[in-house]
Amino acid sequence: MQDRKIRILQILVVPVAAVLVATMFGTRARAAGKAGYTVEELSPSMSYEEYEKRYKEYYGDATARMAEEGNPADFLLDDGRDLANKVEGSKGKSCASCHGRDAMKLKGAATHFPRYDAAIKGIMTFPMQINACRVQAMGAKPLKYESYDQLALTLYIKSLSNGMPIQVSIDGPARPFYEEGRRAYYKRQGQLNFSCAICHIQYAGYKARSNLISNNKHHTDHWPSYRLKWGKTGSLQRRFRGCLKNMRAKVP
Repeated sequence: MQDRKIRILQILVVPVAAVLVATMFGTRARAAGKAGYTVEELSPSMSYEEYEKRYKEYYGDATARMAEEGNPADFLLDDGRDLANKVEGSKGKSCASCHGRDAMKLKGAATHFPRYDAAIKGIMTFPMQINACRVQAMGAKPLKYESYDQLALTLYIKSLSNGMPIQVSIDGPARPFYEEGRRAYYKRQGQLNFSCAICHIQYAGYKARSNLISNNKHHTDHWPSYRLKWGKTGSLQRRFRGCLKNMRAKVP
């Protein structure tokens, strides 16, 4: 089914606050300020429309077809659905106990994450919310982050929101976390003295290692995702760690 393919909605970033930046960017990159810290302002290399044109000219529909036809991560979707219906924990419940068969009532839930959570006084990601529900509502153990089961369950539930717009709030108590993530996005770091913004704003649409450098418009809308380079499905945090490693920067 189209709405359950790998190109799912995902909005996770490491550090957690940075996702608010990655999901909320417009066409103009602006400088952020902090006492004793200045962020370089960068202009996009081209419009989103020009980037999409270059992408189609360079890749055609090959990547889209690979994502939709015989994607290896489809196995995780099936396993994730099974996990959503699996009774676990001391309370004898499953995700389906509260959210309906196959957890279908969670359609659209992923579009609001990450979000500020007053109980933890910080940003709650969707995998964190899943674990909180497992512990509190099911009496089950939390899933290890980036484990097979955690990725499968997250992938499946997020796939229910395919095609829906991201609706992340950066107002109120979430604002300081957004600003911190924004500073991290523009911060030059590592031996190469790069920042996220240099590649994905200033040079988006140009080639590096025979690939087009992606722009920041869709960075967070398709994770967890299967990558050929990994040979498995991984999280956006893993992808960001890879970028930091390529920058020869400190990896969290």
